[in-house]
Parts: sequence; C-alpha cells; structure tokens
Amino acid sequence: MASPKPQKKLPLGGMTFREIRERNFLYADKTEYIHMMIDNYKSCFLSRPRRFGKTLLLDTIQELFRGERELFKGLWIETDSDYAFEQHPALRFSMGRYTELSAKDDLVDRIKYDLKSAAIEHNINIVADSTGQMLGELLKGIYKKHGVGVVVLIDEYDAPVSRHIADRKLASDNRDVLHDFYAALKDSYMYVRFALVTGITRFALTSLDSGPNDFKDISLMSDFAGICGFTIPEFDILFKNRFTETLRRLKTFGDIGRDAKQKELREKILEWYDGYSWLGDHRVLNPYSILNFFDEKKLRAYWPFSGQPSHLSALVREKPLDFIQPVLDSYLTEGIMKVDLGSLEAVPVLFHSGYLTIDCRTRKEVTVQGITFDDEAFTFRTPNREVGLNYRTFCFEQIFCRPGAYLSDFAKKIPSAMQNKDSEETVSLLHDLLAGITYYQHESSESRYHSILHAAFLFAGLEVLSEVTGSDGRSDMTVFLKDMIRVVIELKYIKTDKTRDKSDEGRGELELASALDDAENQIRANDYAGPHRTAGCKVICLALAIRSRNEVEARFFDPEWGSAYGIRTAIISWNIGGRSPTLPGDSRHGRATVALGRQRPARLTPRRHRAEAG
Repeated sequence: MASPKPQKKLPLGGMTFREIRERNFLYADKTEYIHMMIDNYKSCFLSRPRRFGKTLLLDTIQELFRGERELFKGLWIETDSDYAFEQHPALRFSMGRYTELSAKDDLVDRIKYDLKSAAIEHNINIVADSTGQMLGELLKGIYKKHGVGVVVLIDEYDAPVSRHIADRKLASDNRDVLHDFYAALKDSYMYVRFALVTGITRFALTSLDSGPNDFKDISLMSDFAGICGFTIPEFDILFKNRFTETLRRLKTFGDIGRDAKQKELREKILEWYDGYSWLGDHRVLNPYSILNFFDEKKLRAYWPFSGQPSHLSALVREKPLDFIQPVLDSYLTEGIMKVDLGSLEAVPVLFHSGYLTIDCRTRKEVTVQGITFDDEAFTFRTPNREVGLNYRTFCFEQIFCRPGAYLSDFAKKIPSAMQNKDSEETVSLLHDLLAGITYYQHESSESRYHSILHAAFLFAGLEVLSEVTGSDGRSDMTVFLKDMIRVVIELKYIKTDKTRDKSDEGRGELELASALDDAENQIRANDYAGPHRTAGCKVICLALAIRSRNEVEARFFDPEWGSAYGIRTAIISWNIGGRSPTLPGDSRHGRATVALGRQRPARLTPRRHRAEAG
C-alpha cells in the first residue's frame, strides 16, 4: 500500500517566490492574474492591506520577467498560456525601507543612494543630480544596454507618507519627493516594459493620477479581485487535506472541539478569516491568518497583531469618534479611492487598511457641474470575526495608551459608578484614562474632550448619543445604562494658557466651580432630562468641567429633586513635559487630589481558480 503523499509545508516568514517553488512549499497559483495584467497594461497600481501578499506578487513578476521558466513549471502561465518567458532587466524598490527617515532631504539622499547602487549593478553611468533625472537616465541606460524594456516594481510606495501622518508637514514634503520620482517614471515609459506599484493607501498618488500615461488602478477591478489572498476555491484545494490533522490537534475553542466535523471547522475558519471583497464575485481569505492558523491549530486573531499601520494609529488618536463609529454607506468610487492628506476620512482609510470591506455596490446617478453620469455607491462592513473582535481594542489602545486588558476593567466599573452616582469613582476612572492620552492629542477645544469621553463610554460597551435634543436645547451626551437609566452629561471646557504659576491655582478652582455650575444650570434650564423622563426612564445628570488638560471636576445631580451627589476633583500629573500642577485639598466639596502617572480593457476574468493541491 502506497504511503500518503506528504503535505507541502506552509510558506511562513516572508519567503520569496523562488524559495517557495524550489523548496516545494504551498503556493496559490496567481499567474493567470499576472498574465492578464502584463498582457493588457503597461503600468498598474494595486492597493491591498498589509500582509496580503503584495511583496510575493512583485517577487513572482520579477522571476517571470527574468525568464525563469523552470520556477513556473506546472503553473497556469507555463501550461495554459503562450507566454514566451522573455528576459527583461528589472529595477525594484521598496519604499518601506525609508520610513525611519525624519527629514525630506534624508529621503532624497536615500533614493539617490539606491539609484546609484542600481546604476553600478547594471554598469550604467548617470550624471544627473535630482532623483527624477537620475531615474530617467538609469532607465534609458539600461534600455540601450539590453535593447528591451525595463521592468519597474515598487513595493510600499506610500510608506514614506503614510508612516508620518502624525507630522503632516513631513508627510507632505515626502509626498512631493515621491511625486518627482514617479513623474520621472511616467516620463520614461518608452524605456519601460511593465511597471507595478503597490501599497496600502493612496496618499502619494497625486503624481500617478496626472499626465497622459496614467497608471491603471486595478485595485477595484473585478478581474483582479483574487490576485492577493486565498479565494474560496483556492482555499478548498490547498488546505482540504489539512482538516483531519487540524481537527485532531485543535484545542477546544467555543463550539469547536476535537470531535467537530470538517464542515463545521471550515465554516468556523471562514467566519474568522474570510470576508474581504474588492468588487469580485468571490470573497478572499486573509493569507497571513490562514497560514498561521494551520500552523498553530488555534482559532484566534493573527493579522491584527502582526503590526498596525502607523498612519491608522495616528488618525485614530486624531479623530477618535470618526474611526470608532464610521459611517459605512453612500460612498462613491471617487470617495473611496481618493485619499487626500488634507481630509482623511475614516471609511476610505479603514477600507484600504483592511479593517473594512465592501459589503455591496449599487448603481447611482450623479450630477457634477450640470453633467449627469452613472457611478457606483458602496456600503461597507467588518470583514470577519478576527477583525471585528480586535478593532475596538486597537482603537482603545491608540487613544488612551493603555493595554487592551485595561479595557475590560474600565468597562466593568464605569457603568456601576455612574449608576450609583459615585462621583469619586467615576472621575477616578475617567482621569486614569485621560492620563494616558499623548500630549499632541490635547487640542484646546471642548469638542476634543467631548470626542474622547464619548469614545470612552463606547469602549465600555455603552450606547452613547451626542447632541441629544431636549425641550430647549441639546445636551452634549446621553449614556444609556441598563434598567432604563439614562445619564445626561453636559461638558464645559476652560481654555487657559499653557503655562501658569502657583498664584494662578486659586483662579483655576473658581473657574472650575463656575463651569460646573454653568453645566448644571444648563441641564436644568433646558430640561435635558425631560425627553427621557417622558419615555419612562430614570435620569441621572452629570456636570463635567475640564480645565487646562490637567483638572477635572464632576457633579452628579437629580434635576427632579434639585439635589447634588457631591463633587469629585482630580489633578493629573503629566509626565510628558511641562509642569505638574497640584491643587490643595478643599473640604467645601469633599475635593481630593489624585496624582496619576502618564501614562478595464475588455473583461478578462480568469476562467478557473488554479492552486496546487497541498
């Protein structure tokens, strides 16, 4: 009896295409997509989230243009196409290598160094001084030397911009540098056989979108929906023989145990790691998570903890509510594909970063400057359980600089503290969160603190509404607790100078007390509690006052009875620069001081999905 064919090993750890093929590792055949792309376009742009196989795709294309037919033996392009495997010289750049640079001139110098290194490698003499001119001379020289077009492959093209979103000036400067580089690439198209630029965002695409020789954006084309990641047919072919062994070794997780059937396991895997869609008729599974799951035999999150995109981290801190509660519908094609540094909307950024995916698309009639045309409108959703379970924790960690484990403790305590009108516990919990906020987040505006506090309640799993209309106005926030209890909140922010001496502390106390009175009077005068009482709810009112990033006072009261439940004041000691103010104890309101640490040509869809059996 013949022994079973050994399973192919899993390509983990950033293996190259050559390594995968020569060492007989598992590989999903993407060569039909590649052939379609290089046969129909001269230059393309592809946006996909991190760890979705963009680098491996570029590596495959590079080996293809090197004429390495043996590496492609048995794959679609070698068995089912007429591709001639002609040799072409290639230039490859990874812009991700430049992200640690902190000045525009440093980026220019590094690009020049890489261009000079490529010139030496190809024995080409370049005399120009600007990056654009150097690239032009290099392409022309290589073309004349070999007599064939050059292949240009650029990975992480947007990294020098996206990694510096927190510093808009540097991000903009780096974009200008890349503009010159990419513009030179377009100006030298007569020397180029094929060019592919990949990345996550479209921050640096200004240069690619102008001029007569635009890059073809294949990111949302149905024909290329499966070019990265595992399609369902590929998944079934590649991993079918691994289910039995996985079930035998899989540790109990939820409703999946050792005796679970293969069908149940497949459904659970799809629930966790499937769901990404780029306008295709089929979905795509996250390749990084699938490979790690079959390696570790554990249903858990892998991709979210493989390194967060730095631009997303910065934007979550900058616009917390926009990213915690994004509006997921009514986006036109232009709206999701154009990402501008001046107006970074949550949904396009989250979509390109892999935290949202397209749920459905519909035709929509659009009128611009009197001209009516058809466009597509998109709605979005969370791709799968892996992303859904971890995104909110990720946002919490970015905004409050606290570990995810802290969130469960906060979520457990804050509802009880508010329901019990425990001002001391409530303020202590809120101050502990605020102590972790990084310095640059502290804009001098009430709306900033409004957003941060709103976010804090959302993280606690509470329903929160902002700008709730009362009889004569709108309250800042209403928090919905269990048992039909509503907490109506009015926030007052006192803007002060960045520096102050000890003699100013008395005035600070008076300002806080006055702001607290204003908040309470506003709730009472405008009857913010009225609509909730009418709906049969029990209402608790909370007045909050914040001064100069460091001082917060809170007062619970019940407007029906006209009684207050005490005031709690806490002073945060900031270890992130500046002075650490203190406030003497004040027995009038039971104040206490708390020191807290810092915290398409024609449609050319592949006719079948090829993959090698594992």
